[in-house]
Amino acid sequence: MNFSETNDTLHCSFTERLDGVVCSTIESELSRRATTFKNGRENSRLIFDLRNVIFISSAFLRLCLMHYKAFGKNGFSITNVSEEIHKVFHISGFAEIMHVTRADQAPELA
Repeated sequence: MNFSETNDTLHCSFTERLDGVVCSTIESELSRRATTFKNGRENSRLIFDLRNVIFISSAFLRLCLMHYKAFGKNGFSITNVSEEIHKVFHISGFAEIMHVTRADQAPELA
C-alpha cells in the first residue's frame, strides 16, 4: 500500500490480493492516514487505486464502505478497477453508490 498527496487528495494504491488477512493488516494504517489527512481539510478526497489488484474480498469491501462513509459520496472514489473486480463492486451494489471507475475508462494522469 502506497500513499501520495496532491492538494486536498490522498491517493492510496494497493497491490495484488486484498483478502481478509491483508485487509486486517492494512486497516489500522489506512484508517490512521486517512483520518490524519482529512483533519483540517474541508474538501478532502480519498482515492483507492486498484490498478495492480487482482483480487478483493468482502473485507476490502468493508474498508471501502468505512472510508466512503468518512469522506462522503463526492470525497471517495475507486479507480483503475479491472473488469473482474468491477463485477464484484456491481454485484455488491457498491458501484451504484460509490464512484467506481474501470481501468479502461479511467483518464490517464499526466
